[in-house]
Amino acid sequence: MVTTVKLQDPFEYSWYVCLAAVVLGIIAAALLAYLVVILVKMRRMNEQVRPKYHKIHMSPEVLRRMKLEYTARIQTLLRGYSDGSVSKRDGYQRLSAIIRSFVHEVTGINVENFTVREVRAMGIRKLDILMEEYYVPEFAEDEKAIGKDFVASCNTAMGVIKAWS
Repeated sequence: MVTTVKLQDPFEYSWYVCLAAVVLGIIAAALLAYLVVILVKMRRMNEQVRPKYHKIHMSPEVLRRMKLEYTARIQTLLRGYSDGSVSKRDGYQRLSAIIRSFVHEVTGINVENFTVREVRAMGIRKLDILMEEYYVPEFAEDEKAIGKDFVASCNTAMGVIKAWS
């Protein structure tokens, strides 16, 4: 007895199945590209652009008066620390405010919220070193500020202000 077996045709893709796969691939690639663009924009928004250092043009007389005013503020702070009315931590916080206020008046840049790294990137000479000196005693616990000499920090700050040009 002879048995015949009829085989089915191999599975064939029709053209619309291939077209659907290509379209879905293109949509997936477009969504991926859109997601990458959004992530890059979000990263750029998080990196705030800080203003460049620019010197305000002022007469030498005005600059000299400002230097005298701010060194007098530091000397007053130093007297308060010497007579015990100002604690070391409070002194460093006030010193920070005086220095930042001076820089704001001289450059026009409000450096109140700048980190040491951002100030260093702006290229303001000696300010980053001065900020590193008072950063730890200003924000850390009192025990970490024991090794810092407030009088020396004030003298350094006055030196930076007097040398400002």
